[in-house]
Amino acid sequence: MPQYVTAVHGDRRRYLVKALREVGRRITRMVPGVGDRLLNVVPEGEESSIASIVGYLRDAEREDQRALEAMLRVDGSPIAARRAEERLNPGPGATRGGEGVADLLWDFATLREETLWILESAGGRWNNVGIHPFRGEVDVLTWVQEMSERDLDAMWRIQHIRDLLRLSDDGAARQPDR
Repeated sequence: MPQYVTAVHGDRRRYLVKALREVGRRITRMVPGVGDRLLNVVPEGEESSIASIVGYLRDAEREDQRALEAMLRVDGSPIAARRAEERLNPGPGATRGGEGVADLLWDFATLREETLWILESAGGRWNNVGIHPFRGEVDVLTWVQEMSERDLDAMWRIQHIRDLLRLSDDGAARQPDR
């Protein structure tokens, strides 16, 4: 992580918690207002819809929360490999078991708040590690860094799809550029 980040925000832990909070909130503000019809549209050349990205974020947050709880409870705990990405692009016409995007978004936001509370109360256990089945030891700080990177990627992808669908910030269709 660049040194200027820690110089401005204190230490990496505080910066990462701040990033998780702010990017998570930004994502939850990007989706409402997009018409239900457009949430499941996969634009040409893309692999995902906004709905599938939100579902992926919810599933990934749940997996990450379990891993963090295990690592913080007992240093050296076994942690599962991340599997949410396998469900990101379920294929044409696939649904997420009838779950509405609003419910997925609510679940993601709720899980994110719980994750933030877990991290803020971790104290000196940020150096704890989990034993990943493929990677070996992974410390809490690295795991949270990866969560932050995932969030930024998802936020970019949602914005990119919104741009392809020509949506303004309030979800309304924009007029074509002339």
